Amino acid sequence: MDHSIQLLHPLEIDKASITLSNAFLNDPLQRYTFPDEQERKEKSPLHFKSILQFGLQFGAVYRTAGELGGVAVWLKPGETEVTAEKAEAGGLTRLPELVGEEPMSRFFAALDYIEPYHKLDMPEPHWYIMVIGVDPAFQGKGLGRALLQPILDKADVTNTPCYLETAQPANVSFYNKLGFRIVRELIDPVSGLTIWTFRRNTLTQA
Repeated sequence: MDHSIQLLHPLEIDKASITLSNAFLNDPLQRYTFPDEQERKEKSPLHFKSILQFGLQFGAVYRTAGELGGVAVWLKPGETEVTAEKAEAGGLTRLPELVGEEPMSRFFAALDYIEPYHKLDMPEPHWYIMVIGVDPAFQGKGLGRALLQPILDKADVTNTPCYLETAQPANVSFYNKLGFRIVRELIDPVSGLTIWTFRRNTLTQA
């Protein structure tokens, strides 16, 4: 298995959106956003395509080399806030018309619940993992770690912390092994989702 990582080319965005859709098919937040499985399969690629477009414009998007088995979208230190202006320029504001008002209302409400904690717990510049996913057909081969490693290495060199959230319980131990530590374990009162926030310090910050 090739563990090489490279930047995603814009022409690969459709294939990358399918990879993420497959990766998140059974993710709790994605299931809450699209409760019907068939709708989830049909609309998730458009959902993730918008997120990838945003990442390509305002962040860094990495993919596995060879077969496109995994994708990671990072936002850079000092540029982690998704402002209204960026959301419009990056196409996120078009999501309701692309995949439906009700699903996106649920999705953005969950994000709005956790965003204040992000700002509170990470006031300093940091790398932010907007999304990372590996297609189930490629899981268990170390690709998730490989996707994160380029930025984790950069973070160590510059002594910059990293931050992420997940609603997937299976991800907790994975991130712990990479040096991330739980900052908060939250329960969204509307969705009922349990959401973990993580911070990774570099060795000099530990």
